[in-house]
Amino acid sequence: MQIKPQEHRCIRSFLVAVVTLGSLCFGSSAFAQSYKPTYGSAFAGSTSIFNNPASSVNQSFKWEATILSAQANVNSNIFYLQNDSIGAHEGLFPKYFHGNVDVNLLNLLYKPNNKQAFSVAIRARTFNHIKTEPLVARNSIYSMHEFFKLNRQTPYLEAFLTHSGWLEGNLNYSQEIFRNQKSTLTAGVTLQINKSISAAYATVNKLSYLESTNGIDTLYTLTAGGASFGYSSNYDETVAGTSNTGSDFVKNGKTSLGLSMGAEYLLYNTEAHSFQTNHALNYALKIGVSIMDIGGVSYKNSVTSSLFNGVRPNMNDPLISRKTTGIQNSDQLRDSLATIFASTTPMPETFTITKPTRFNLNIDKPIGNDFYINADLTVNMHASAGLTKRRVRDLNLITVTPRYETLHFGVFVPVQYNTQGQIMLGGAIKLGPLTVGVHRLSWLTNSSNMDNISGGGYLMLSIHPMSLKKIKTIIDCPE
Repeated sequence: MQIKPQEHRCIRSFLVAVVTLGSLCFGSSAFAQSYKPTYGSAFAGSTSIFNNPASSVNQSFKWEATILSAQANVNSNIFYLQNDSIGAHEGLFPKYFHGNVDVNLLNLLYKPNNKQAFSVAIRARTFNHIKTEPLVARNSIYSMHEFFKLNRQTPYLEAFLTHSGWLEGNLNYSQEIFRNQKSTLTAGVTLQINKSISAAYATVNKLSYLESTNGIDTLYTLTAGGASFGYSSNYDETVAGTSNTGSDFVKNGKTSLGLSMGAEYLLYNTEAHSFQTNHALNYALKIGVSIMDIGGVSYKNSVTSSLFNGVRPNMNDPLISRKTTGIQNSDQLRDSLATIFASTTPMPETFTITKPTRFNLNIDKPIGNDFYINADLTVNMHASAGLTKRRVRDLNLITVTPRYETLHFGVFVPVQYNTQGQIMLGGAIKLGPLTVGVHRLSWLTNSSNMDNISGGGYLMLSIHPMSLKKIKTIIDCPE
């Protein structure tokens, strides 16, 4: 039995909407994965705390305000672009889609002296993950029967979806721990106050089936497996279409705490003149270590969120198609799945999605005449596998960024090897208070033909003291 094309499109649109819901809530414009070009820079300002909480005291400015910054990233091996048309890679292989969006609404940095710094930030963040075990998928699949037929050599079907979106307030403090003529050690901590906004999850757990043929008829019958789905209850508690929908989402969210901490060690050029000693721009080497985003975001489960185990007898593809056709809401989805699986268990009242906890190592080296080399290593503290535990993770791994940067101008060329084994060459430019860039230059040079659509871009607008002389003579940062 085939699903009507319009029904297929509705179901597909619903699944896409679930995955990208956080992006729609927090701004769907496609900016980039992270502010990699600014890592290690003494001109990064308040956004430097998103890589290392200890870096705020090592900024050049006495004060700085980032009015707006935004970034997003997409990594996927599913889609390709050819002649401006999007297609899906066929064949039996694991498939994934990872994406995140980060919008900073206001960041402020203040240094009362050279030994202390305070920073605050308000952010909206979302992470989205879909991952499958090896399976075959095509753009033109319009029936469950066809899907089962294409995957009849697959041992079982297994996949998960995780979406987490939240508002986050950051309260940062950093200070000098040790200083002499040759080096400085600083440490910092950021307290994160999380307000849950939107979450969704789904799993298919080792779903297996058998093929049986009777004359010209072929049936596919489920033999074992399980599934689950759920989402945050503020979708149920918010009346769609009303003027207060956005505020209701915030009001109905749960509050939780998180933590980031780090340290930076600066070695100085001992040949510098005395007036330059130990100031923010004349270091010979800067080494930073940090652990970011410790903790998780808590959500209240919808009453329809459920876990399904086992399979009822004689569940073949025509019967499953009839049971799942015309589903319009989560109540109908739960009730339909309950007639397919042997047991149905409601989810607990609350659930937590772990934040992208990671270890960062950053090394920044000036090479003269305002040129620098920055190397950054990101090690995720956990995987994003979501069958038993709900987690999100960062996509960075190793990035090397040559840059030319002054107070008012900068050119950045980050080269990244990410957790999905992709190598990307990006580019960014700073013109006064504005920094813009792309995570993958192919988006600009070959945007009509790409073997995958991974990439993104970023935007940052900040204001700060405009006099380099003041910075170098530390007038902006009196002791």
